[in-house]
Amino acid sequence: MSTDSVDYFANHARARQFPWTLYHTPLERDLEKFLRQVAAEQPTGEVLVVGCGLLHEIDAAPSGLSFHVADIDDRAVAAVLERGDVRITGGTVVPPEVPIDQSLGASRRFAAIYAKEVVEHVLAWPAWLAGLRRALVPSGRVWLSTPNYGEPWLPAIESTVLELIARRSGFSRKDIHPTRFSTASLKRGLRAAGFEQVDVNATPTRLAITGWGRAPR
Repeated sequence: MSTDSVDYFANHARARQFPWTLYHTPLERDLEKFLRQVAAEQPTGEVLVVGCGLLHEIDAAPSGLSFHVADIDDRAVAAVLERGDVRITGGTVVPPEVPIDQSLGASRRFAAIYAKEVVEHVLAWPAWLAGLRRALVPSGRVWLSTPNYGEPWLPAIESTVLELIARRSGFSRKDIHPTRFSTASLKRGLRAAGFEQVDVNATPTRLAITGWGRAPR
């Protein structure tokens, strides 16, 4: 998403307000489960957060994990660093579309990576997913979430209610997600990028998708 199309901070603040919680709360619960799994396997592992937003989810993250944040918006990275949380190891402003391992350097490797509501904004998503895999340690874990375009419910809501709300805020949602996934296409994409143990599911509301995977040993 371009940083001039929507006020970044206002958009992220909505995530914890009803009715936006109907979409975001199931994602946060699944992400908490993911981070608990990472902590069980690598209790002091460093996690890369791609598209960090305001990093709300760190409040429920297991102790012991540390986090490096990356975002295309320098305001988001600055806001996270200003929290002064000792678990945050640093932040990087990255260019859009560039695979994350190229942005951070080929030598950087992380115990886990998660990207909440990011991949739908990436046009060159096959190379981008492969970059996530290369940025993981052997057997490192990845977690993604993205809107569910494999079922009719979200497209119907987006083209009516959400579009009306967006226009009142001065923008349109028509081109906001250039890449649209179903559970099947995201599963194929993760496997093609080299991930193993891929598990992709729709959330209980059927509005979003979460995908888990592991880098090869």
